[in-house]
Amino acid sequence: HTHTTLYFPSWKQGIQATSMTVTLDPNTAHLKLTVSEDLTTLTLGSTRRKDLPDNLERFDTCACVLGSEGFTSGRHSWVVDVENQTYWILGVAAESANRKGKLCLRPELGYWTVGLDGGGYFAVTDKGETQLKMLMIPKKLLVCVDYKDGKVSFSIADDMSHIYTFTQKLKHKIFPFFCL
Repeated sequence: HTHTTLYFPSWKQGIQATSMTVTLDPNTAHLKLTVSEDLTTLTLGSTRRKDLPDNLERFDTCACVLGSEGFTSGRHSWVVDVENQTYWILGVAAESANRKGKLCLRPELGYWTVGLDGGGYFAVTDKGETQLKMLMIPKKLLVCVDYKDGKVSFSIADDMSHIYTFTQKLKHKIFPFFCL
C-alpha cells in the first residue's frame, strides 16, 4: 500500500512550503483501489468494486487516484511511503488531465510524475520515459511543488537527495497524483 504522511514545513534549503497531509479523493479512485476510512492510505485489491459509479472524475483503466485538495498557487510538499513497493507512479496531475482509457502521463497532457517499474526508476517527460539513477532505494519520496516558479521536484525524503525536477509553467489547478 501507499501511505501519505505529513512532512516538516521546510523545503529545499529552508524555502518555506505549505506542508500537507494528503487526503485522497475516493471519487477519483480506480475501482481496484481501496481508500482507507481516514483517506490517507491506498491499497490495490484483486477485485473490482462494483458499488462505485464510473463518474467523470474517476480513473477507469489505470489504478490511480488524486488528492482531494488541489492548488493554483504557493509552495506545497508531501511525503509518500513507497517502502517495499515494486510498482508506483506519483507526482501531480492537472485537473483537466484525461482520466479515462489508457493514460499518457506526459507533462504536455497534464501529468508530472516519477515512478518505479520492474526495478527501474523513471521520470515521464514529453519525450517519454527518462531513466533515473538512484544511489539508494527510497523508503519515502518527497514531492515538492512551487506553482509560481513552475517546478515539481522529487527527492528521497530519507536523506533529501534530489531525484528529478520538472520545470514548466503551470496553468491549471493541480492535484497530488498516485498510481499503484
